[in-house]
Amino acid sequence: MVHMTDFGSLYEKHKNLSEDAQKKAGKAIAGKMTDDHESFMKKVLKMLDKKEIDPRDPQSFLKMKVYNDLDDEWKTKVDLMLPNLADLLRIIVEFRLSKETPDESPQLETMIGHLWQMKERIEKDYDVFKF
Repeated sequence: MVHMTDFGSLYEKHKNLSEDAQKKAGKAIAGKMTDDHESFMKKVLKMLDKKEIDPRDPQSFLKMKVYNDLDDEWKTKVDLMLPNLADLLRIIVEFRLSKETPDESPQLETMIGHLWQMKERIEKDYDVFKF
């Protein structure tokens, strides 16, 4: 845990960073992701390439047979999650496909982990998503 005095000393130490140093500090760094994260990313990218899912159409993420069989409470939970899932998926794909960011990085791994957690909140009970 960083205490205020620690934060203050960090600020003093780094307050005069050049603009180039500030830009560099804000960029994603390269770093190996776990095999599970990389495998999940490849699966999602393959589904996007094949047009099986589309971040602009969150309904495309759903296994409709499973979704249609859900009770109203679970449909509502899924419906409320879909826009956030779609936004995060769009950000992940843009990050991964960008020439400005590394294909593997701790930042990307964190985003993938968050996406995974979001879908697992539902899928611990119902396997409703295609990915």
